[in-house]
Amino acid sequence: MNKTVVILLMFCFIGCDNQKTINPEEISKKTSEKFDLALFNSNKKGNLYEYLLGDTIVRLYAEDNFYKKELSFDNYAFKSVLVYSKTTNMLVSDFFYFYGMPIGIWKTYDENGNLVNEKNNDEGFDFAVKDLIGMFKKELQIDLINDDNYKSLVVNRFSDTTFYVLKNCHYLIEIATVEGIRTIKVDGNDGAVLNDETVFAEE
Repeated sequence: MNKTVVILLMFCFIGCDNQKTINPEEISKKTSEKFDLALFNSNKKGNLYEYLLGDTIVRLYAEDNFYKKELSFDNYAFKSVLVYSKTTNMLVSDFFYFYGMPIGIWKTYDENGNLVNEKNNDEGFDFAVKDLIGMFKKELQIDLINDDNYKSLVVNRFSDTTFYVLKNCHYLIEIATVEGIRTIKVDGNDGAVLNDETVFAEE
């Protein structure tokens, strides 16, 4: 499933001589998405309602100050987390993860739906997550999405900042199996494998 955040685009035309044109850049800085409180209240068990939407697992739940919607897909590899105000039910935060690693553009809105902050977690990584998945499957014969034989799979990425310039961007993937732990370091710019080593479990 693809992460879905609905942004309502409205072009209003009032009479032939009073046509109003809305700047798309202004629209992109607003959101009209609200938490589906009726759906949640009519189906929740305790503070949770979980259901399937195609191949996507959707979880709606309530916390002390917020409502949340989590969408997990591709065998739990990707997760979208949407946070909503309990006062207005409006979307206030929009996060995206790959195995717990922050990816994509995270956005924060005020309670009226106005964009107040955004952070690009992919900055400095020309070799994107989709490239990483493809390279692992093709060159290393490792399926980061569909292989369930791992005891654990941890994906992280790191970068150094020198004079406000990102340098030494790389991914670090740790795969634990019954044989041992394999750690693979991948360049975040061109996808080159910088290091690949396995520490075998003691018998």
